[in-house]
Amino acid sequence: MNWIDAYIEEVVKHVPANRRESLAESLQQEIKTKLPADPTETEMKRVLEEMGHPAAVAAQYKEGQYLIGPGMFPLYVSIVKLVVPIVMAVVFFGLVIASIPTFSGPILPTVGTFLTNVFDTLWNVGIQLVFWITLIFFLIERYAPQGSKAPVMKWDVNTLRERERGGRISKFDAGFGLFWTAVWFGVYVNAERLIGIYESTAEGFTMVTPVFNQSFLFDVIWLFLLVVLLQVVLGVWKWIKGRWSYALASYNLIYNVASATFIIWMASSARLLDARFVNWMEANVPNGVFSFNWVFGLVVAITILAAVFDSIDGFRKARKAPTYRKHHIAHT
Repeated sequence: MNWIDAYIEEVVKHVPANRRESLAESLQQEIKTKLPADPTETEMKRVLEEMGHPAAVAAQYKEGQYLIGPGMFPLYVSIVKLVVPIVMAVVFFGLVIASIPTFSGPILPTVGTFLTNVFDTLWNVGIQLVFWITLIFFLIERYAPQGSKAPVMKWDVNTLRERERGGRISKFDAGFGLFWTAVWFGVYVNAERLIGIYESTAEGFTMVTPVFNQSFLFDVIWLFLLVVLLQVVLGVWKWIKGRWSYALASYNLIYNVASATFIIWMASSARLLDARFVNWMEANVPNGVFSFNWVFGLVVAITILAAVFDSIDGFRKARKAPTYRKHHIAHT
């Protein structure tokens, strides 16, 4: 890999788009003056280590007064990335556990109220966390004793290699996604024959009752085909593109919203489960041991978490895509 291009790429992501080209050229010239005529990889990595954390370098080129100066900015970003996801995950699970007993009655209004409350709570918690962390760093920046040094953020130039690989999409990943799309389509149209309660008999395993109501699945198959179509387009796009981009990440978000909505809507339908399965559960499972409401709450929680994390991961990987036209330094 070209270490210099990768480093400049990481720096310019932290500045406005209209300044990236000029900043890239400036950094290239600065790095060039610090390197010998025919630098080795070790020499390039040493110079980049000396340049410092990409976020701190980018902050030095930003115009206007700093809210948080270049010295403190990398630490600030690291703490926000560490604290905010952990706290919001704890709050989310707390809301799910507290709301499971309310999953009764007209289920769709209940789910809608739950999702609205979750979004409102997480939004407020996220804003409050970022505000207080920013305020603390602002006060440290403004009122720290003169001569005190900002903590040095440890930064390893080898992380550039990990970030470059992270934005790529292997053919295996794209192909595996398309393969599972075909598998789930086959399971969906044959759910009555594949998914059920089985008993071991002298002749082998025999299905006692199917879990899902196949007639209902066929009634809404047009919605399922729409989700499948979105997933196929996503898989083909990944295969052709080979690297995450913001357009691909945005489409991935649309797909996750559509698929999560479909799954939650299906799970909330009273027609989803086969009547024979419901009767079997009531006859064979003691009261209080099993609850369909708990299962539904778990499905909602897992579906939302999977959609959120996959969408965020797509945008995180998209950030690793090139953000400026590379002008290679001649001697590299």
